Amino acid sequence: MPLLALLGYPLTATLGPLGAYNALMLAAPVSAALSAYALCLYLCRRPGPALLGGWIFGFSSFAAAHMNQHLNLEWCLALPLLALVGCKRLDGGLGRGWTVALLAVLLAAQAGVSLELFATCIVISAYGWALAWLTLPGLRPRLRVLATDIALAAPLVLLLVSPLLLAMFTRPHDMKLPPLWPFYVVADPLNFFIPTPSTWLGGALFAPVSRHFAGYSGEIGAYLGLPLIFMLWRYLRGAHRFAVLLFLGVLLAALGPGLVVAGRPTGLPLPWLLMTKLPLIGNALPARLMIYMFLLAGSFASLWLAHAPTRGRWLAAALAVACLWPAPAPVEEIPTQPFFTKAEIIKQIGPDRRVLILPWGIFSPSMYWQTTSGFSFSQIGGYLVFPPARVQQDAVLMKLFFGSIGPDTLDDLKAYALASGVQDVIVVPGTDPRLATGIAGWGWPARQVDGVSLYTAP
Repeated sequence: MPLLALLGYPLTATLGPLGAYNALMLAAPVSAALSAYALCLYLCRRPGPALLGGWIFGFSSFAAAHMNQHLNLEWCLALPLLALVGCKRLDGGLGRGWTVALLAVLLAAQAGVSLELFATCIVISAYGWALAWLTLPGLRPRLRVLATDIALAAPLVLLLVSPLLLAMFTRPHDMKLPPLWPFYVVADPLNFFIPTPSTWLGGALFAPVSRHFAGYSGEIGAYLGLPLIFMLWRYLRGAHRFAVLLFLGVLLAALGPGLVVAGRPTGLPLPWLLMTKLPLIGNALPARLMIYMFLLAGSFASLWLAHAPTRGRWLAAALAVACLWPAPAPVEEIPTQPFFTKAEIIKQIGPDRRVLILPWGIFSPSMYWQTTSGFSFSQIGGYLVFPPARVQQDAVLMKLFFGSIGPDTLDDLKAYALASGVQDVIVVPGTDPRLATGIAGWGWPARQVDGVSLYTAP
């Protein structure tokens, strides 16, 4: 996410990566809510209902699920602003120059934060444009103008994101999600009604049910809640079929290529199955399309409330906010280790060594320790994205990556370390005793330094 890296550099340089991460993560839902508020205010013309719409988008169950995990998905303020530019252009409130410039900047900004959201927002926008063309014939002249503006903005977007595209298509890499991932990380229809622990009201109570939903906790963010569902039903019941079909289309897309209920595939194919056959976009995770569902939900809820802001409607709005209120996120202690300073690393093992650190994989703080040492060593097995394709072929390593240890783990880990040219293995307190004891049995020269066990490859 190069755009956030550049914006956050002053914080990273002064506070370190954790300080920058915390600041950006706290600012993300606020900025998303404000941009959605701007869209809703334009649509409904009333500040109170627009605040509701902004809050629903910025502090949705989608945002609560991804908080503490996916900074690139939390920073989504460009999405409501893109919709706002489109609406203003259709209404005649923006000229061609401003429309083209704003579309180019906002799309490039979204690409600089999340290429996945950049791609999916183009797909969802294309669906919305085509749907408007079919269901709103009187709007076709203005839709044609908007399409021309988009075509003019496209070369500017490609120019702005060309460094990313060049890296994607010309540099060697083997980062790839498993082929089944888009079939696994999907929205579970039960999650529309049942909260997960990331939601404050009822999340813990329904945990025995929600733990069976498809995907994992950081990707389960489809909870709408009964009050918001009631508001959407009341709005869509009297809305134009364009709004109804737009809502249903995004909902079906979020359900993925096949219907999964309570974590169990039903075998019923869904429209998104066609998208999985396409290059690039076929790797998108359908559950993440819920971000567009919440943008629609916030917009429709604000329109419904603004149409007749009675006490009953305000009560429904308050209940919707209460049901979506995020659960407090746990605060974790910084995993400080005195061994992982640049001076100590160079003193004990020398500069630029190739190191394997345990704990290993997604649950390890090893990436943080690498930064505190000033990147004075190369690391085998850290966590940036999903493991490389070649590692995915090794079932034992994949289990170890996710914290599962079996009878073949130690032999496979040793073979992996030797094949990867590991020069040192550092075992930090807190490592699973089976691993710590097993590595001691490898017979590599060992010593204790600053509370960690240091093994040097023969």
